[in-house]
Amino acid sequence: MFSLIITIISIALVAALAVASVYYGGAQFSQGTAKAQAATLVSQAQQIAGANTLYANDNGGTLATDVEADLVAGGYLSGVPAVNDKVRATGAQWTLSGRMVLLDLNDNATEVAAKVDEQAGFSGTRPADVSEAEAAAHQFGIIDDNGDLMFFYKG
Repeated sequence: MFSLIITIISIALVAALAVASVYYGGAQFSQGTAKAQAATLVSQAQQIAGANTLYANDNGGTLATDVEADLVAGGYLSGVPAVNDKVRATGAQWTLSGRMVLLDLNDNATEVAAKVDEQAGFSGTRPADVSEAEAAAHQFGIIDDNGDLMFFYKG
């Protein structure tokens, strides 16, 4: 009987600790998610930029203009990197502009945008604080494109 009581108390304590960790650690879990999504954006953009460089090397210096038509169809990428729907704007796809890799972000992705800027080393506290001159000095980050957040990566 004693071991049964000890077992029940142990289970109750473990359950209480699990509930407390979810309740008190919730903010840390969401920050970790935003940081992981930011790192994923940077990694995917690096893949696209690398494929664009290979495409240019094989095509006399001419850069790709479309990720799917040029890079995927040409065998430089196995597929267009998928972006979480909570991060990218509805219907937005990776686009190329010269050596720049761009993606429109969802208006609700401000936490992810802030983590991207933090990883890039921007001094502004919000993506809207980033000037064009400051963006020009960084490899990647978030710019405010007339009220819309846009991720950029220079390949």
